[in-house]
Amino acid sequence: MSSPDIQIEVFGKTDVGLIREHNEDNLLMADLGGELKESVLEVPAKLALGPHGALFLVCDGMGGAAAGEVASQMAVDAIFDVLAAGEADLPRDAFARQLRRAVETANDRIFQQSRDNQNERGMGTTCTAAALIDDALVVAQIGDSRCYVMRNQTLGQVTKDQSLAWQLIEAGALSHEDAKAFEHANIILQALGVQDRVEVVLSQVQLRKGDVVLLCSDGLHGPVSDEEIRDIMAGEPDLKKAGEALLQKALEHDGPDNVTVVLARFDGAGLSDPAADERTGFVGYDPGRDPIPEGTGGDSGQATVARADVSGSDTTGTTEGPAPARPGASRKRRAASSSSSTAPTSREGKTPARADWRQGAAPEGARSIAVLFLIGLLAVAAGGIVALKCEQPPRAGEVRR
Repeated sequence: MSSPDIQIEVFGKTDVGLIREHNEDNLLMADLGGELKESVLEVPAKLALGPHGALFLVCDGMGGAAAGEVASQMAVDAIFDVLAAGEADLPRDAFARQLRRAVETANDRIFQQSRDNQNERGMGTTCTAAALIDDALVVAQIGDSRCYVMRNQTLGQVTKDQSLAWQLIEAGALSHEDAKAFEHANIILQALGVQDRVEVVLSQVQLRKGDVVLLCSDGLHGPVSDEEIRDIMAGEPDLKKAGEALLQKALEHDGPDNVTVVLARFDGAGLSDPAADERTGFVGYDPGRDPIPEGTGGDSGQATVARADVSGSDTTGTTEGPAPARPGASRKRRAASSSSSTAPTSREGKTPARADWRQGAAPEGARSIAVLFLIGLLAVAAGGIVALKCEQPPRAGEVRR
């Protein structure tokens, strides 16, 4: 099987911001079968999609001292290692399963190192990994870094934050505007390395000619609005200038966190032109389980795709797959704890408050909203949270990212 004619231009850069003492973000731009493997580019790089695929990755570490930087770098290295060792010309479902395994491998390595090294206890990282083997971008999500796609001058968020604030937005208890001022906006519900198991949420985007993909840490999307991000991307076709303008905009908003951006533009005969009204949003993707060898029983699982917009409600328009399915449905995983319950883990190695952040799992009704508030507030009171981000000055006992 030959690779489709897809040409990619990519640029990435990170900045420590104006508050933090060191940078715990890490990023990667890689041609999985070629020579490109860069964490920072002075000028945009160009590559043709090859038979092993391409990978773009942003990780936002946490854990204090140098531990967050260690965790995010370990995630970058592990995900690249697994994907680069994979077979060429994989079908999309197999490639997506490989991406999911790569993220799970990163979690295993970080969790084990955290347990084995006292100075790195409780370290973790978010992860937003976008990879492709054909004309569809597959995105793996842990935490609250984001992936956006600019198409037809419109910006669409194609990931869902795994955070308490996002849960409340989907429940209808919080608006996107109010979420930025939400007292507990610094709580995320999953991070690599915090527990021994994670549920990787996969989504996919059918790429079109001219699409520009943005991966970023919350150092960008926290202080900078989606409208400001869209205006910069729409007004600046040069990826280097656009990337640097995004970083500068975060700094103009007081640069409260490390800020990282990866921008990738897609073109070539292997992609179709977008329809005039075509938009992008979250499209959950379940590639099924890995095939079970004959004679061992079970089935290999079939890929199903669910379509939803950024807020989690169903959308209409071009169909990218059959009926809805939850991304975690083919591989149920339990949170690590000393008992069978799923009590919450924190960046300091305690156990985190979990909410069902997976696709289609938004709480329904006032009772669910009240329960969700209670879970979050209990987690804060107990110090048992997955992550505390410091857009605001830290309180006593909080851990800086």
